[in-house]
Amino acid sequence: MSHAIGTIVGLPQRLAADVSFEVRGEVLLTTAQFERANEMRAAHGAGPFSNARNGAAGTLRAKGRPYTVEMTFWAFGAVELDGPAVLPGTSHAEVMAFVAAAGVQTAAATPAGLTVVATAAEVQEQADRIAALRTRLPFGIDGVVVKLDSLAEQAAAGTGSRHPHWATAYKLAAVERRTRLLDVTWAVGRTGVLAPTAVLEPVELDGSVVRHATLHNPADIERRGLRLGDTVTVYKAGDIIPRIEAPVVELRTGEERPIELPALCPGCQGEIDRSQERWRCAQPADCGRIAAILYAAGRDQLDIDGLGETYVRALVEAGRVRDVADLFALDHAALAEAAGSEKRAAKLLEQVEAAKGRPLARVFCALGVVGTGRGMSRRIARHFGTMEAIRAADAAAMTEVELVGETKAAGIVAQVASLGPVIDKLAAAGVNLTEPRVERPAGGEGAEGGEGAEGPLAGQTVVVTGKMTGALAAYDTRDRVRELIERAGGKSASGISGRTTLLVAGAKAGGKVAKAEEAGIAILGEEAFAERIAAFLSR
Repeated sequence: MSHAIGTIVGLPQRLAADVSFEVRGEVLLTTAQFERANEMRAAHGAGPFSNARNGAAGTLRAKGRPYTVEMTFWAFGAVELDGPAVLPGTSHAEVMAFVAAAGVQTAAATPAGLTVVATAAEVQEQADRIAALRTRLPFGIDGVVVKLDSLAEQAAAGTGSRHPHWATAYKLAAVERRTRLLDVTWAVGRTGVLAPTAVLEPVELDGSVVRHATLHNPADIERRGLRLGDTVTVYKAGDIIPRIEAPVVELRTGEERPIELPALCPGCQGEIDRSQERWRCAQPADCGRIAAILYAAGRDQLDIDGLGETYVRALVEAGRVRDVADLFALDHAALAEAAGSEKRAAKLLEQVEAAKGRPLARVFCALGVVGTGRGMSRRIARHFGTMEAIRAADAAAMTEVELVGETKAAGIVAQVASLGPVIDKLAAAGVNLTEPRVERPAGGEGAEGGEGAEGPLAGQTVVVTGKMTGALAAYDTRDRVRELIERAGGKSASGISGRTTLLVAGAKAGGKVAKAEEAGIAILGEEAFAERIAAFLSR
C-alpha cells in the first residue's frame, strides 16, 4: 500500500520523531469519504463502491487511477521492531499516546475514544456509551474492544493461536432493516448441496445496499414460515453476511405465496437426496463438477497454477474431464484446445506433471470428501500413511484419527469407497498416494506412536513470523507453512502463547521475536529451521 501514502488521513509521510516501530490499525472510508469517493468515481465514469469496506480494500490495491480517493487510518496498537526499544513499557494507553505524539492518528482520536477504567461495571458503562454513539460515529462499528491496559498483565495473559487472551470483543446488537422477499433462487455447490438464496427488494443495511440474503436450507425456510412477498427483517451476521431474521407476520396482506421447494435438482434436473436438512443432488459429481475440479486444482490442494475456471469449463464441456483423476490423462492437444494457446498448454502440462508428486494429504483433500478440509485431510494422511490404508479402513479405524467421531467416520469411509474408481485412475496415472514420513532413529528411540509423534519437530508448537525466503520461499501461505510443520511432526500456531516452544523468524519479522525472547522461547532463523526440516522441503 506504499503507493497510497499521502492519501490517507492519520498516516503521515514522515513521523514527528526519528523512531522506528510497527503500528497496527485500520484503513477505512468514513461515511463522508465514502460519499465523496462515489461522487468522484461517477465523475470519471466508474461505478460506485457498494460499501465502505470494499471501497477501502479496492482503493488500497488500486494503482494508476486518474483520481485520488481519500481514506483514514486509526491505529489501535504498536509493537517493537528489531533493534533498540522505543515504545513506553508500562501500559497500552501510554503506547497509544506515544504513537499519537509521533504523528499517527490513533483510536483515541475517534468520538468513541480510548478510556481506561478500573472495574467491570465501568467497562459496561463505556460499552453502553459507545453503543449510544453508534449512529453518530463517522464510520460503522459492530462492537467494542476491551483490553488489559497493563502491558505486564498482557504478557502474563499470553496469546492463543487465534487471538490474545488479554483482549475481547464486546459485540453490539446487529443493525436490522425491513424489506420484501421477492424470490428464492437455488444453486448447487461443489459437494452437491442445494443452497437457497433470498432475492430482496434492495435495502440499505449498515453501509451497503443488500439485494440478496443467505437462507440455510429448506427446513430453515419452513421453520421461519417465510412466504414470497413477505416483509422480512434482515441483518448482517458478523456484520458481513446478510441474513433474514424472520417475516413480519402482522404486515401480511394475504397476497403472499408459499416458497416452492425444488422437485428436481436445479443443476442437473436429476433427483434430490432429502435425507438430511441440507438437501443434496443425488448425483453431486455431475452437478458440482466444475467447482470440484477447480477446488482440486487449487493452490492448497494439487496447486496446478494457471488452471482457471475458463479452461476447466472448456475441458468439462468437451467431455475430457469428469473427475480430478482425468486431469492427469490430459495431453498437450487437449490443453491447447481448452487454453487456446500452445504455449499456455505447455505450461499447464508442466504444472499437471508436478502435481503428481504432491503429498497424500493434498491429493486426498483434492478428492473433496465432505467434512475433510485441509486440516482433516492432513490428519487422515498422517494417521494412515497411504491411500491403500485409508481405503482399507472401516468406520472404527477412521475414528482413531484425531477429531473424527463415529458419524463423520462412517461418512468418510462411505465416500472413499465410492471414489474407488477415481483413486484407481490416480494410481494408474502415477500420482503419489503416500504421505512422507521420517524413519525412527536407530534402536527405536524417539517419540512414541500417534499423530505427529515422529519427525524433527515432534512435541514442538511452532510459530512462524516474517517472510520465508531461500529454501522456504515456496511456503508462502499460512496453510503451506502449517502443512510443513505438521508433516515434520510439530503443531503450528499463529501467535505466541504458553504452549509455544519454537519461533521461526523470517525476513522482516515483527514483534513476536521480542515476545518470544521475553518468554524464553527458542528462536530459529529460517536457514537454521530449513536445515532442521530439510528432509521435508522437497515433498
